Amino acid sequence: DGRRVVSGSCDNTLKVWDVATGKCVATLEGHSNWVWSVAVFPDGRHVVSGSWDNTLKVWDVATDECVATLKGHLKGVLSVAVWPNGVISASLDRTLKLFACEI
Repeated sequence: DGRRVVSGSCDNTLKVWDVATGKCVATLEGHSNWVWSVAVFPDGRHVVSGSWDNTLKVWDVATDECVATLKGHLKGVLSVAVWPNGVISASLDRTLKLFACEI
């Protein structure tokens, strides 16, 4: 919505920031290793994160809850992007994965 941004962190969390104040308004916990990549769904309410724990997580930033954990990579996830039917990810295991997500 232009009022908040989301970042991944080496403390295994995602942070939601208020653009106007620069303050962290939420911390999303659930990954067990560094969060390398985040992407926002077109609805602006959901975010996907990729981590060195080999998983992707889909978050509802309105409730600060993880709504899905996507597995399939053998090594850390370096990059995530939202595509029309879900999420695409790239990993240190030298693969791309497509995950269908209905949000």
